[in-house]
Amino acid sequence: PPIPSQKHLDLEFPVQRIDYDLLRSPTSKLQATWIGHSTLLLQMNGFNILTDPVFSQRCSAVQWAGPQRFRPPSCSVAEIVAEKIPIHAVLVTHNHYDHLDYDSISDIAKIGKKTIFVVPLGLRAWFEQHIPLSHNEVVEMDWHETIKIKSDDLQPGIQNVEAEIEISAVPMQHWSSRRGFDRDETLWCGYSLAANTNTKKDSCKVLFAGDTGMFDGLHEIGEKYGPYDLAAIPIGAYEPRDFMKGQHTNPEDAVEMMRAIQARKAVPIHWGTFQLTFEPVLEPRERLIKAVKQANLPQDSFSPWLIGSTIVC
Repeated sequence: PPIPSQKHLDLEFPVQRIDYDLLRSPTSKLQATWIGHSTLLLQMNGFNILTDPVFSQRCSAVQWAGPQRFRPPSCSVAEIVAEKIPIHAVLVTHNHYDHLDYDSISDIAKIGKKTIFVVPLGLRAWFEQHIPLSHNEVVEMDWHETIKIKSDDLQPGIQNVEAEIEISAVPMQHWSSRRGFDRDETLWCGYSLAANTNTKKDSCKVLFAGDTGMFDGLHEIGEKYGPYDLAAIPIGAYEPRDFMKGQHTNPEDAVEMMRAIQARKAVPIHWGTFQLTFEPVLEPRERLIKAVKQANLPQDSFSPWLIGSTIVC
């Protein structure tokens, strides 16, 4: 189906102006800002974490062809830097172009302050080839491996000096390929994050799923790593269903996934930015609203949001 006009999208799906004051001084132990598609700025007890950063106009090997944004990102890497919001870590779930973008990674790596790039097994080589590592670090992880990042491991800017964050790579049902003939040569994953402090009430947990279809192992993730204060769950790129079901959750699957992983609240990702498959581009949000209602869940527990919005948990 055709993409609606920009005038229609500006009315029905406007991009919000980011509240940079809130990002500089979070009012809660956990908040998430949607930059677009699967790119979030997660802020957990003073740690600032970017997920699957894609700021480019196209998610493609080149910028003159391939899927083009129909909604702009809510900010650029340069604006994040100018607003004095440090990026402490970057999570990359797999190597598809709508999750691993050369220009975006390169811009982050050139900021000049230490950033930890967390990637699945096999992707370290890509980073070593493409970004300067003199002041950055790349950590490669297999499923169920866990790393700890402490505030003194990073550049100045951590507000909670006693905080640490545990990042675990968790299985997801997906696949990888960068060049067409390299299918599954590198791993894919989601990330379970736990921000820990000396006081339990300030601790929080997040699951960032990246890309996945529904599978039984999600219940095991909930049991082992949950329950979660917040989960970022994909809801778009699901048609034709017989082909996409194994690799992309639709809104109804996403609600089921929220329950399986034991998430108190969820935000929808992987929609509203690029037209990757055949469903109308705004259909995922309408189906999500219906699916949450049919599941008898509170509407605000998993509701559509606008690019640029910040959810405070």
